[in-house]
Amino acid sequence: MTLAPDRRPVGRPRGDGRPHLTRDEVFLTAARLISAEGYTGASIRMIAQALQVAPASLFNLFGAKDALLNELVVYLAQPSLDFYARLNALALAPEVALFKSLFEEAALVASVDRALPAIFYLPELQKPQFEPAQRARAALVAHYRGLIEAGCESGALECDLPGLAAEQMLQLSETSVLAALPAPPLAQARASARLALRALLADRGRLEAIEAQAAQVDLTIL
Repeated sequence: MTLAPDRRPVGRPRGDGRPHLTRDEVFLTAARLISAEGYTGASIRMIAQALQVAPASLFNLFGAKDALLNELVVYLAQPSLDFYARLNALALAPEVALFKSLFEEAALVASVDRALPAIFYLPELQKPQFEPAQRARAALVAHYRGLIEAGCESGALECDLPGLAAEQMLQLSETSVLAALPAPPLAQARASARLALRALLADRGRLEAIEAQAAQVDLTIL
């Protein structure tokens, strides 16, 4: 999950003659401030000040801070959801698709600003007004659950509680940003995917073959 490149201008022109804001600027600045100050602490005025625009410009775009957070979470989730859809269209064996999903997600998370994945774990997102954000994250988890359930049906995977495992798989792909290790992102991604598959494979001896098959899939999240 990360910010998808989007250079479309938004809001009013800036008074100092600089170019219009892009959605990337608004969302990245908001994510950094919310991650650092908490959702309550990061006001629209603070976000606008960091962007060097009037608060009215952001209120004109989003109406309220809750709407900004909803759109931010959906925006962060969309590249991964698009990737999952392209991956699912390939009709790979579920264990191969699971390895590929974990690898690409973990590689991305290990490469991006640490503020971005943290947005998905804000306690405020449990509140009813953040249903759009909740749906976006639930869609990420549903991808992993579908693969785990399909793998269990085929006999390739073993899992007592697929719903729990799906949540754990998504969180596992995001732990690189918390660990802040010096290891390269691809090394962290490979270690994460291998750890997950070892926990779920009915036959761990197949891990190398599954990894090799996943490596042949020419897809990335961005």
